[in-house]
Amino acid sequence: MNIVPKPGSKVPKAAQILAFFALILLLTLTNAAAREKVTITATDKVTVDLDADVTVFEGNVKISYGDVELYAEKAEVKEREVAILTGNVKLTQPDIVLTAEAFTAYINERTVVAEGDVILTKEELTAEDELGSPSEGEKETVTIMCHKMELSTKARGFKAEGDVRVIRGESWARADQAAYEESEKVVVLSGNVEAQGKNGETIKCGKLLFRTDRDYMEAEEEVVFEFEIDDEEETA
Repeated sequence: MNIVPKPGSKVPKAAQILAFFALILLLTLTNAAAREKVTITATDKVTVDLDADVTVFEGNVKISYGDVELYAEKAEVKEREVAILTGNVKLTQPDIVLTAEAFTAYINERTVVAEGDVILTKEELTAEDELGSPSEGEKETVTIMCHKMELSTKARGFKAEGDVRVIRGESWARADQAAYEESEKVVVLSGNVEAQGKNGETIKCGKLLFRTDRDYMEAEEEVVFEFEIDDEEETA
């Protein structure tokens, strides 16, 4: 049965109405998808300065949007775009916890800048080994410490600076700065890099790739690799 109207024929009024409401629904869903609700709660006090467009929240503050939750004792929100959080600050996202002395959250940009005693812990799924042995469901905790970190809560990557340290199991690395991309599962450390593998070997170099999903490092630029062997006389 042909339901497509012939050229020059009139489209039934009911079909026009249905098409109109379908268009309205599509536009509504598109607009809703482009917008995201931000919810802020506080237990003590909320001060709203409408002239300056600044709202201050005090006491067990919680800011939620998407899969991100921010916690602090105090938060100052400017123009509903930037939030400055202080006092016991913490960020949680699936498999991620971030703490520091203070946060600046750029809500629209989905970016959080953490400063002072920054610690990020990440539960990383372990990759399969070269033989394809299953490691499904197994997770390893990766810890990153630094003085300052910029975290993208959308891409789940970060840039860190100031005595950066990365720890995974018994392996660790430290450097002046580092960057991480979630899609690559690699922390790229640079500047005065030092590292140690789980077997005790040490590395010094200018640049180091540190995998977060398996025990793997790749060193570049003026590499010095050292390890120790047993003294035969002592073992005899």
